[in-house]
Amino acid sequence: MSNYEPHECDFCPGTVEPLRADSEPIKVCGRTVLIDGLTIGKCNRCGHRYFPADIVKKAEKAALDPDQAQRTETVPVVAA
Repeated sequence: MSNYEPHECDFCPGTVEPLRADSEPIKVCGRTVLIDGLTIGKCNRCGHRYFPADIVKKAEKAALDPDQAQRTETVPVVAA
């Protein structure tokens, strides 16, 4: 894991702790990108996820140019 420091959650009295993401979705540039094997923050009380800026930038690059991603997956969608 990277040097992600625990801190107070912005939404509840919980603590945001480092978590190694395993197919964690992030929506950027109107698309959903899965974060896999990178360290993000997650509140131990409410579950809110925090993404470091470098991970968001990587996700944006992958959303804009899918050929930059390490792999692609098909995701089923259920709609009303």
